Amino acid sequence: MKLRDLKPNQKAIVVNCQEMALPLKLMEMGCVDGVEIKLLNKAPLGTPMYFLMGDTRIALGREIVDEIDVQLIDEENAEKKA
Repeated sequence: MKLRDLKPNQKAIVVNCQEMALPLKLMEMGCVDGVEIKLLNKAPLGTPMYFLMGDTRIALGREIVDEIDVQLIDEENAEKKA
């Protein structure tokens, strides 16, 4: 699934960043494969989308959220295992 497909408060793991399409600054901030990211909110027209990545809040536009593949974190099953 793409990052754009997350719903507010859903968490996911980045599984494939299209590095050639992402700004270097975003990768320097930690947007790399394996990082956890949470959708905080969307603007009324869909973008920008506001995310929490580690301790950093970021706003990303459509051209970027379309280039990042994520895997949804199943929080219910994770809580049962703990």
